[in-house]
Order: sequence, then structure tokens, then C-alpha cells
Amino acid sequence: MNRTYRGSDSLLEIGDKMIRLVLNYEGSDLLTHKLAGDFVFIGRVPSNHIVIDHPAVSAQHALILRVRDTYRLMDLSSTNGTQINGVLVTDTELKDGDKVRFGPVVAIFAGRCCERKSKRGLRKFWTTISV
Repeated sequence: MNRTYRGSDSLLEIGDKMIRLVLNYEGSDLLTHKLAGDFVFIGRVPSNHIVIDHPAVSAQHALILRVRDTYRLMDLSSTNGTQINGVLVTDTELKDGDKVRFGPVVAIFAGRCCERKSKRGLRKFWTTISV
């Protein structure tokens, strides 16, 4: 099977830690994607920042969004859903070491995010995303 992964070459550091998503495709390939910018689209089609060429992964499967010093993962109504630590999710904050599953592909969210200093001014950055 042809497997294509594409990620950003630039990196984002919070404190001294590089924020990244480490993909493990069926236990054989480990690929590290450094998360750069405020959002990262994940899916099967080449227009995504991280491309996972597998039929169980939706064309536009999920979005990772940086919100201040944290990261959120949002499932984009994918056919097979997105799991974090074995739980089906639609929108959740990512924690260091979280195991994220996109179909058969398992990824680990790595790099400790700084804790939020203030809860003032928090707002939800999306209600729906049309892709």
C-alpha cells in the first residue's frame, strides 16, 4: 500500500519543548511532524498539512488548533471518527502523551504545552468549520 505523509518543516517551541505529532502506521513507520502555525489539518487528500493516505482516513479528517498555550483537536465529521486514549472525541484539548487514532494510524501528541495563566477572555474559536 502506498503511504504518504507530509508535515511542516518549521517548528514551534513553547518553553524548551518542541510540539509535535508522532505517527505510527500499523506499528511499522514512525514519522514526526512538528506542529507549526495556529492550525494543522490532517486527512487523506494532499491539501492537508499532514497527509495520511489510507482509505479509513477521511479526506479532511481532523484539525489541530493552537489556542494560546494549548492545543485542541477537532474531528471534522470524519467517517470513522477520531479517538484520544481510546475515547471517541469531536472537540477536546490535547495533553502531552495523548494517543490519537485516525483509522489504523496511531499518533502521540508530544511536547508539554504551557499552562494557561488566566482564564479571562477565553472564547471558543469555532462553532463549525466548513471545509
